[in-house]
Amino acid sequence: MTGPVLVATNLSARDDRAIDRAAMMAKLRGVELVAVHVVKPGSKRAQDMNAARAALQDVMPDGVEARLELPTGSAPLEIPRLADEIGAQLIVTGVARFNDIGDYFLGTTVDHLLRQALVPVLVVKRRAHGAYERMLAATDLSDTSAGAIRAAGELFPDPPIHVVHGWHVPFAGWQKALHVREDTEKEAKKALDEFLADAGLSPALKKRIKAETRDGGAERAVMDAIAAHHPDLLVLGTQGCGGFRNAALGSTASQLLSSAPCDALVVPPEC
Repeated sequence: MTGPVLVATNLSARDDRAIDRAAMMAKLRGVELVAVHVVKPGSKRAQDMNAARAALQDVMPDGVEARLELPTGSAPLEIPRLADEIGAQLIVTGVARFNDIGDYFLGTTVDHLLRQALVPVLVVKRRAHGAYERMLAATDLSDTSAGAIRAAGELFPDPPIHVVHGWHVPFAGWQKALHVREDTEKEAKKALDEFLADAGLSPALKKRIKAETRDGGAERAVMDAIAAHHPDLLVLGTQGCGGFRNAALGSTASQLLSSAPCDALVVPPEC
């Protein structure tokens, strides 16, 4: 990954979390930082690049420079288009709004990015006080989730990664025998071990991974793991390609993106 880091911004102070993290990522990766602000046709900002640059400088960390792009049109369409045009390796964005009790609203633009971007999207919720120290990757044992783990390992080469896979006993209300639960958990652990062995992980990345299974199905397993390990980055892969991907993002990934208190890296499939 050698392209620039692209950060989406409305050039206001509420985007400082995403901009700070994007600046940190560009420095970590040794690449250019590009800020994109999509303006509506006829906007005065589109006609006054100097004013836009001044607004960007007001929200940038001290000493950090970024190239500013001001495409005209619809943000949900223009941001992924620009990312593809400049060969961005990562898109960084904030949430539309958040409050003190941990509720996050992603908004149309962010939701569209997650469904359409061809590169990983980093959704920033927390202030960037330093590099990520603990990552948690959710896996459904698919090739897509394997790709997400590989991408996270490359983008963030140092922190340990907890990989969690959820399992549950079908018709648990009827099948309460202890051996049923034990057999199901055993099979889940075996499947997770086989998945990681075949996931194309480098030896260095394998050393950083600690795998675990948790009872309760995908969403509950991941939220329980977040509560147990307190990661500062959640890693998710999206399923499907093209139009199918629009529908496939909809369930567990969307719920986790809204519920998880930490930043999230959403990695698209290799279509």
